[in-house]
Amino acid sequence: MTSIPGSGLLRWAEVDVDALRHNAATFRRRIDSSVRLLVMVKSNGYGHGAEIAARAAVDGGADWLGVYTPDEALALRAAGFSIPLLVAGWSPPATHAALVADGIDVTVFDAATLSSLADVARAGTAPASVHLKLDSGLGRIGVRAEDVEGVVAALRDAGDAVRVAGIFTHYADAEGDEPFTREQHARFMDGVAQLRPLAPDALLHTSGSAAILNFPEMHHDLVRLGIAYYGYAPKHAQPHVDVRVAMSVFARVVQVKSVSAGESVGYGRTWRSPDERRIATAAIGYGQGLPRALSNRGVMSVRGERCPIVGTVSMDQTTIDVTGVKGVAAGDEAMFYGERDGARLGADEVAATAGTIAHEILCGTAAWVPRLALEHSPPGE
Repeated sequence: MTSIPGSGLLRWAEVDVDALRHNAATFRRRIDSSVRLLVMVKSNGYGHGAEIAARAAVDGGADWLGVYTPDEALALRAAGFSIPLLVAGWSPPATHAALVADGIDVTVFDAATLSSLADVARAGTAPASVHLKLDSGLGRIGVRAEDVEGVVAALRDAGDAVRVAGIFTHYADAEGDEPFTREQHARFMDGVAQLRPLAPDALLHTSGSAAILNFPEMHHDLVRLGIAYYGYAPKHAQPHVDVRVAMSVFARVVQVKSVSAGESVGYGRTWRSPDERRIATAAIGYGQGLPRALSNRGVMSVRGERCPIVGTVSMDQTTIDVTGVKGVAAGDEAMFYGERDGARLGADEVAATAGTIAHEILCGTAAWVPRLALEHSPPGE
C-alpha cells in the first residue's frame, strides 16, 4: 500500500488558452465579416474561468461578450474589459444604475424593466442600452407575441432614455428540429417588424452554436457562440467545424491498495471485488463536480489508460480500478475529463455516461478547483 508523497494541488483544471483562441478565430472566419461575434462566458466561462475565457475570446476576434447575470458583467468591467457586454438574463432593478453607468447592455422582456432603466438613465448622462428578448417558442424569458404591443408602448414612454441596441431570440432545438427552428425564426421576424420603427438600428441575433453551423442564413447582425467555443461542437451540426477541447480536469491519486475477492469498496458497499484488484483513490468527487451518477459506471484516465470507477463516488474522493495499468502510484494524475498526451476523455463522453450534457459537466466543475491557464503562443499567432 502506498500513499501520496510530498504536497501540492490535489485537484486542478488546466485551461488551454491557445485552444480557446483557435476556436473563437475559427468561428470568426466562418461567419461573414459584417456579422458580429459574441462569445458567451456565463457560468464562470462554462467552468473555464470567466476572465480566462473572456480574454482568449477577445484575442480570438470576439466583438462582444455575453453573460447571464449583472454581477458577471460588472466583474468583467472591473477586470478591465472594455468590449461590449450583454447581460442575457434578468437584471434586478437594484443593478440598473451600475449597469448603465458601466455601459453594459441589458436584456429586457417586460415594460417594468424598461421603465426602471429609463428612470435611471434620466438621472444620469447616457441612455440605457437594451436588447429586447422575444420568446419565439423556447418558453423561457422573452416577450410573447401577444405582449409585443405593450413593450412598444413602454418604449415610446421611455423616449430617448432607452436605446434599443438589439432584438433577439433563442432556438429550442437548432441542432435537431429544422421545421420548428424555421417556425421560430418566422415568429421572431414578425416581432421585429412590430419593433423596427422604434429600433431602426438594433442588431438582430438568433443563433447559438448549433444555429451558426446549421442555419447560416439566420446569422443576421450578430451570432452568440457558446459551447462550441469551449471545444464541443453540436454533434449533429453541419458542416463539421475544427474546434479543440480547452479544459482538462485532474486529481492526484492519493493511495493505491490491493483488495481481495469479495471485499467491498465505497459507501453502501455497491461494488465488491471479483478477485485480487488494485484500487486507487483519486482526490476528487461530487463536491468538485464529478457526478455521483458515474458510480460503478464511469471511467477516469490514469497514465493514458481508462480505468473503471468502482464503488460510490464520494464528496471528495473517487475509487478506480487500476489493476490493468502498470506502476500506478500515489502522486499520479487521474484525469476526470479532457486530454493528456494523446489520450482523450471528453466532457461529452463523460456526460453521456452520466445521463447529461457536456455543458453541465463543464459548468459543474467547482469554482474553487484552481484553473491553470496554459498558453504556448502569444495572441495573434
